[in-house]
Amino acid sequence: MRCGSKLKHIPVHNLKRYHPAHCKGQFVPLVVSESQALKSIFVTLLWVLSALQCAMAVADTAPQAVRDQLVALYGAQAPLAIRQTGSTTSFSRGEGALVRLFKSPDRFRNEITYSSGQEVRTLVGPLAWQQSKPANPALRSAIVLQAARVALPWNVLARWSETHDRGTEPDDSGNTLQLIELELEPNLKLVIHVDRASGRIVRSRGVMEVGTRSMEFATRYSDFRSQSGRVYAAREQQFAAGQHTGYSVIEHIEFLDALPDSAFAPWLQVQAPAHTSPRILLTKVDHVLSPRIPETR
Repeated sequence: MRCGSKLKHIPVHNLKRYHPAHCKGQFVPLVVSESQALKSIFVTLLWVLSALQCAMAVADTAPQAVRDQLVALYGAQAPLAIRQTGSTTSFSRGEGALVRLFKSPDRFRNEITYSSGQEVRTLVGPLAWQQSKPANPALRSAIVLQAARVALPWNVLARWSETHDRGTEPDDSGNTLQLIELELEPNLKLVIHVDRASGRIVRSRGVMEVGTRSMEFATRYSDFRSQSGRVYAAREQQFAAGQHTGYSVIEHIEFLDALPDSAFAPWLQVQAPAHTSPRILLTKVDHVLSPRIPETR
């Protein structure tokens, strides 16, 4: 092929033959095949889409400034285990002494002793029980949500890159609340409301999807105190589907280095420590919806 002739396709190994240096100063355009051009365009589009997805993911992640506030207030180091003792007041069942145990990352026990009887819920990894009977999927999700609330905010901090910024909203006093969402597992989301002025988590919402239904369980926190350098809320107000179902008062909390796995056996009865006041210390809630809808206390 001579320089200046009409080029359709030049194999890569023959390009040198048609370089301008071999054409006595003439400019010869190098034409690629249609398949090569399409491949180049496809690769470019993939790169652009990848860049856009990365940018959207960064924009969607909760603000770093809010994370810094939570770390400063609650501490960056998550406790390995937590014990809460107290009482629960349910608008449907009355008062009952309560013991909560949590061991990172997925051990949880919630035991309430009412005058009418005892209720025990246990979570060990993917398995959950009410009393000593395996929990159905909806009840298991409710127990997962209970465990997640006890582990706030360290469970959210540990998965900050997976959080979603849900914007801001004012509270009843006009304070700005930052909404941060974390998917605990498929069909179960946790949303925390952080007061931008103080950095405190003043509300949490669990959104559970069961089939075509969506159920919301909310907790409002107040009376913030400090224990072992970590902040916690001493009072809780519980809501289910918008209905006020009870309130809680935490009097004693322990951040521990360990708890034995045997403490989370579904057949075990956990006794409150001797130093715990005999009066109800932590109040919690029953909701007054259909019995088929799980409670979160």
